[in-house]
Amino acid sequence: MKFTATFATFTAFVAAAAAAGVPEPLAAQQSCNAGGVYCGTSLLNKGNYHDHIVQVLTAAGQPTDEAHINNSLFDCLSGGEIRFITFCGNGCGGTTTTNPDFCL
Repeated sequence: MKFTATFATFTAFVAAAAAAGVPEPLAAQQSCNAGGVYCGTSLLNKGNYHDHIVQVLTAAGQPTDEAHINNSLFDCLSGGEIRFITFCGNGCGGTTTTNPDFCL
């Protein structure tokens, strides 16, 4: 009986966490690597960075249209934080490799 009650409590906790939007433990593994340079496209492919990119672009006084979201270059800081470097007006390169991204 005790096992059944414990399992029910665990199941309720997992359901509540999912409903509350608690991120999965794998989310941290999907963040950028500190010291890396990424275009927005790469960050979007790596994880849920859309809102974070928009926030960083806004703080840097940049437009937040799709071109700027996808083709801006960012430094990856600790904990998956990003810092705006520049907008790549001709697009980004390196987004399909493990090498740092760059402006074309």
